Amino acid sequence: MCGIVGVTCLPGKLENPAKIIRKCLERLEYRGYDSVGLASIFKNRIIVRKGKGKIHEVHKKLNFDGMPGNTVIGHTRWATHGAPSDNNAHPHLDCGSMVAIVHNGIIKNYLELKEKLILKGHIFRSETDTEVVAHLIEEYLNEGLEPYTAFKKTIKEIKGSYAIAAILVSEPDKIFFAKKDSPLIIGIGEGYNFVASDIPAFLDYTRKIIVVRDYEVGYITPTRVFIEDLFEEKPVDLSRRFRIISWTAEMAAKAGYPHYMLKEIHEQPRALRETINGLSSEIYEAAKMVIEARRVFIAAAGTSFHAGLVLDYYLNSLAGIPSIPLIASEYNKYCKSVKPGDLLIAISQSGETIDTLMAVREFKKREAKILTISNVIDSAIPRESHLTVYTRAGPEIGVAATKTFTTQVVVELAFIR
Repeated sequence: MCGIVGVTCLPGKLENPAKIIRKCLERLEYRGYDSVGLASIFKNRIIVRKGKGKIHEVHKKLNFDGMPGNTVIGHTRWATHGAPSDNNAHPHLDCGSMVAIVHNGIIKNYLELKEKLILKGHIFRSETDTEVVAHLIEEYLNEGLEPYTAFKKTIKEIKGSYAIAAILVSEPDKIFFAKKDSPLIIGIGEGYNFVASDIPAFLDYTRKIIVVRDYEVGYITPTRVFIEDLFEEKPVDLSRRFRIISWTAEMAAKAGYPHYMLKEIHEQPRALRETINGLSSEIYEAAKMVIEARRVFIAAAGTSFHAGLVLDYYLNSLAGIPSIPLIASEYNKYCKSVKPGDLLIAISQSGETIDTLMAVREFKKREAKILTISNVIDSAIPRESHLTVYTRAGPEIGVAATKTFTTQVVVELAFIR
């Protein structure tokens, strides 16, 4: 889990875009904190500053705020391929420093791609899987492809999970992006646009968003958002995709508390009240799905799995309905026994939890119904479910979930009663 963010703006529209991206990254540091980096485009070149350490430590040494340019991308890392180091920190460049990449996810076929690129003369500077993306784009640019075409062809080559943002010297006012499995959000401003892993990153600047879906690619400029399906190459009708987030920037900040977890503990009364007040007819539909199910499975990960165990207790002890709770990553154990008429209750605060999403897809393929409890509207798991009941906890930054757990439990009680 890593955090990515980028902004492109009209000259003078945002004061010090690099400083803005550094602050956005501070709101994403819960997604990874072993290294950090920024890249910007200025006077036909890419400037990169990055290093091992937490954001404030690396900023103190490198002065992110001093980076010029109106198109900037940033990354805060939780290492998966390659140890935490200055070289392995994102962004990553191609050989000619004409392409910069930030990435959240895992590229499964990176070794195969890397070997091919090395044979063609590419020189790698890191141990990461991400760097192959920059070199692959460079390879297609060298073949004469237009930048966006080269980017799309690269995305079609990679296998695995990804939320990717890229900047190219040849397109100084654009940030290209692509998504599969890892979360990616567009933030819409006036004369500027953002791309980020999570909504709190840019809440100081806009609450108007578009959630990017799997196998979608596109780009943002200061005044335009373009999204299309990667394989059908059919532009998305964005008028149907805009969402206004009810959270404020203050809700995503510490608000005077020493850390997010304590703040979120104190937010529980508000979160519970708003969740209860927001429940409507979907609760009766959820209850009907449970009553009519052949069998009930409950899949989740982390704290949400513990909310699932509470639901298992409620179903058995209060409703007399047997259920099977499972840690989402173990869904394969149950797949062969899943039949039409079964129900999977998926619980995910973010709606993007990868193991839970995989479980949803596998159960759905076997014609089970999917009921989801989630906190983020239009996120991946709700989009692929037959019915979603939303909690209204607001943003939760603390890794040890508090208010999202209690709102999940109150939703469970609502349709069990």
